Amino acid sequence: MMRWLITLLLLLSSTALIQAQNPRPGATPEEPLGEIPTPGGRFGQFPVEITAQGETRYEGGLAIARNHVVIHYGDVAIYSDYAQYNPETHEVLVTGRVRIYRGDYAFVADRAVYNLETKELHAADFAGNRLPFQITGDSLTSYQSNEYQIYDGTFTTSDSSQPDYYVRAKGIRIYPGDRIIFTNATVYVKEIPVFWFPYLYQSLDNQFLLLVSPGYNSNYGFYEVSDIGFPIYDKVNAILHLNVYSMRGPALGIDVNYDLGQEETSTGQPDSMRLVSFFLEDSDANLNQTNLDREQISAGRYRITFQSRTFLTDDTSLVVDVTKLSDPYILEDFYPYEFQVNPQPDSYVELIKTGDAFALSGFVRYQVNNFFQTTERLPEVSWNVVRTPLFNWPIFYEATTSAGWYRLAQPFGTFFNPGMNPDYSAFRFDTFHQLSYPNTYFGFLSIVPRVGFRTTYYSRTGIVTEADPALGIPFGSVIYEPAGTRYVFNAGIEASFKLSHIYEGVQAHWLGLDGLLHVIQPYADYAWVSTPNISPGNILQFDRFLPSTYLSPIEFPEFTAIDSIAHLSVLRLGVQNKFLTRRDNATWSWLTIDTFLDVNFKNPYELTYYSNLQAQIRFNPVPWLYFTEYAQIPTFEKQNFWEFNTAMVWTVTPSINLTLLHSYLNHNPLEPRTNSLFLQTFFRINSNWGFSILESYDQTTGRLGVQQYQIHRDLSSWVGTLGFYENNNGGGKTTYGLQLILTLKAIPKYGFPVNLSPGL
Repeated sequence: MMRWLITLLLLLSSTALIQAQNPRPGATPEEPLGEIPTPGGRFGQFPVEITAQGETRYEGGLAIARNHVVIHYGDVAIYSDYAQYNPETHEVLVTGRVRIYRGDYAFVADRAVYNLETKELHAADFAGNRLPFQITGDSLTSYQSNEYQIYDGTFTTSDSSQPDYYVRAKGIRIYPGDRIIFTNATVYVKEIPVFWFPYLYQSLDNQFLLLVSPGYNSNYGFYEVSDIGFPIYDKVNAILHLNVYSMRGPALGIDVNYDLGQEETSTGQPDSMRLVSFFLEDSDANLNQTNLDREQISAGRYRITFQSRTFLTDDTSLVVDVTKLSDPYILEDFYPYEFQVNPQPDSYVELIKTGDAFALSGFVRYQVNNFFQTTERLPEVSWNVVRTPLFNWPIFYEATTSAGWYRLAQPFGTFFNPGMNPDYSAFRFDTFHQLSYPNTYFGFLSIVPRVGFRTTYYSRTGIVTEADPALGIPFGSVIYEPAGTRYVFNAGIEASFKLSHIYEGVQAHWLGLDGLLHVIQPYADYAWVSTPNISPGNILQFDRFLPSTYLSPIEFPEFTAIDSIAHLSVLRLGVQNKFLTRRDNATWSWLTIDTFLDVNFKNPYELTYYSNLQAQIRFNPVPWLYFTEYAQIPTFEKQNFWEFNTAMVWTVTPSINLTLLHSYLNHNPLEPRTNSLFLQTFFRINSNWGFSILESYDQTTGRLGVQQYQIHRDLSSWVGTLGFYENNNGGGKTTYGLQLILTLKAIPKYGFPVNLSPGL
């Protein structure tokens, strides 16, 4: 024993302090043993501590410990059955149930060598995790603290001992907090190899995605849609599309996404880029599942979309949005959801510079797809000044000025009858300036008078006659006239005031009410526009008025149909009711009702003297209920119509969700009658089973348009869904199909989802 203590004293000048546990006389092997200091001191910032329940000794310059060995150094903790530590090299050799913890990372191995000073790690038959990742491998080497090299390893986000999916790679390099790189990697679902990649880059900030979608659809036949999402580089990821349709043939595409947050750019603003591509040699390109006639198209079909927003400086950005399509029906056939929202995608490039009170932009739009009507701007430069004080006076100034060469490009080619409606073009310079004087009178009445003028120069004017086969006019024509300058003056006045009352006693927690503040604001807005010296009928229409069931703006610059400006005299009367309550130490808008109508003394865009009474309602009392309503109710005119657009999202119970949309339109001379209902529900039967329904019903025709029924099953790491859907277009044609969906359960930040659905 004396020899052991002398050896300890001689090694006190070494670069490490180790604490080992020696058996006390009479202690049994199962008893915890007291800590005994071993050769040491310290190196770096932290001492090295070793504790063990079994034998400890110092032999040949090495400290050796057995049985439940625990080693601590800084944020490193090592557990094993056997350990030997070399104070000279600072290397720890551990074997038997080895567990190494450092920061957020944990490794389990059969045998490992770890250098406490350099962080170099060598491990054999190891496994590791850093939520939500699980990694195993034959061997692991780390030559520096921020890089791990794994050989013959597997990677998954499944927390099961038998993962449903994983990536097996010959080589894996892990850069903690940054990225993971795979070489010679194979993706497995269960034990079935699905895809092979020579190289994979997995950013720890981006999601890896696998989507395999088998099924049947009457428009495609039997299909398999395979989407493979993977990062290309930091902040850049891609989705590879490998699709096969039995009735259409194979398809290929790739989407690339780039998203850089504002904290990572030199300008302090977020940059983004998106590329979407799709290519198909369609063996049945002229299959038509709609109720409308189609022109013949070729088999080579494609879609290419590029969208980006780049901040050149913190106040200057470049926006690009370009879509090239092979034909006007490809979105309808293969991107039906996108087609419903944007059937004719725009293509433009815009450079924008913004200031505290202005925006300067250059805008270019070109007819990329000649089967869509396009108002080309080649280019347009505009200058906008928001309402701002003029020379620190109580008078406010706002303005818009634009100049450009414009061309209305009509559809061309075999898709539509060429030449039926003519193209026309002209240079236009437009400038608008307005002064306003907002003020409060009698302490409560807000009055804002305004006055302005607008001047528009056209390099040529003209009269356009459009084709109308019903009237025996097979082709349209344009008669150009000399240049002209239009002058327009405008004036108006706004008035409003507010009344409020607090109902502190209103308490209903189930409706989210903790006191109630009612604010009522009546308002009136009168707008007048002089008769222009050139009528809209003699102006080539580029920015033209498009009829809608909604009331159009009556003020400049909100009214943007520059070429359709005519004499106007309209009074808009309304009242807004707001009901506010307290929630989370803030004011919450519980209910808002805005009701208004127009008195049209002279309005070329409306057919009646009195407009409908319009009501916009937003009701969001609690997080589990949201309701909106836009309604139009007839007033004093026989020509008025009824319209209701309702939306409600309601979580009835934690197990029942309900989404309801209703649209009703009747007696509108410009639009057909509409009475449609959309219903989507989800029922959680128990912790393993669920059921959902989606229905679209047209009450006007009694037609059930869309039906979708799905059964959901919890499958441990996955949620499986089997569904049937049918779409009846009302023209005697029905699209139906069967879909299978597998979705990975939610992961905090990362995922490896498999979705077996074509997105139809």
